[in-house]
Amino acid sequence: MSVSFQKMAEQALEHRIGFDNNKEEIQLLAKQMELLNQYGMNKVSEVLLQNAQGSKRKVSDFIAEHNFAADLISYNPEGIYQYEPPEYNRPPDFVLPRDNKTFYLQMKRLNMDSFDNRRYKILQNIREQLSLVPIGKFISIYFAENFGSQDVVPLIDLIKLVVQKSDNIVEYSYPNELEPKAIFFFSAPNNKILTHLKLASTSDMNFRDITGDAEEQIRSSLDKAIGAFTWNNDVQHINLIVMESDLYDDIDISQSVFGEEIYIMGRTGSLLNRLRDINGVFNQNQYRNKLCGVIALRRTNPDAYICGYKKTLFINPNFEGYLYDINKEIEINYVIRATDYP
Repeated sequence: MSVSFQKMAEQALEHRIGFDNNKEEIQLLAKQMELLNQYGMNKVSEVLLQNAQGSKRKVSDFIAEHNFAADLISYNPEGIYQYEPPEYNRPPDFVLPRDNKTFYLQMKRLNMDSFDNRRYKILQNIREQLSLVPIGKFISIYFAENFGSQDVVPLIDLIKLVVQKSDNIVEYSYPNELEPKAIFFFSAPNNKILTHLKLASTSDMNFRDITGDAEEQIRSSLDKAIGAFTWNNDVQHINLIVMESDLYDDIDISQSVFGEEIYIMGRTGSLLNRLRDINGVFNQNQYRNKLCGVIALRRTNPDAYICGYKKTLFINPNFEGYLYDINKEIEINYVIRATDYP
């Protein structure tokens, strides 16, 4: 393996929170970089490296692109692959020219909703603060919905106050036991030596109503991605949106693209019929003839940055005849149609 790819991989991953200099993942990324370079796709690696020094959330988008590019090549090593070719006004992420047709793949990574985005930033701050507490223990924290960024400093102050004398069985409440915004407890590492407090796990203290949030987030991502296609889908131009979707279920994507599920119940409570609303994006004018389908990517190893994907294709009812052509170029593990109810 080239030393340059090894160095690039180290630079791309060294700032990842919780990465802990995992040599195995660095090796995997370096191998992917070498593979992409062999197919003239080194630009994917360069873009990843350029963004690795920026937002720690944003770089995950480019890691997803890198994983997917390697996945495409591994599935069809005989193909030709282009990344953001300059001849387009708004280049699609991946262009796959074939003998009598071209595949256009626009990549999106379904990020968190606004609530989860705020929580993510809070957790990043907490992790950084805990790393400054030189006591080798794990801490697990349950958060109430009203825990905000203004609570981080007083929570850390309380943790520092009790950690020295803590019993690993005792739960502590912040700011009080009557109306806690956070509950936490400590645990000792079994075989691992820690140099500071380390966040072991987090969870929501209460149920949060997220009805409709997921579908709205998915539709918003699709609206942004569809602009890459200024041509309609046809036998010579196959347009697909590809989304890393680990945080979302099939039903969330299904209701977004096909329409929300409607249940018609009888007087006795029995199910008489199951229908779809017409509010799915495949029913909208800007999608009906332009988008062949949406591919949901889910990591084969949820705990790894560098890994392959299982792929679920949500096929536009107008283009179900394209399934064979798509599967020749992209390994599709599952197909979901409008008549399916995941």
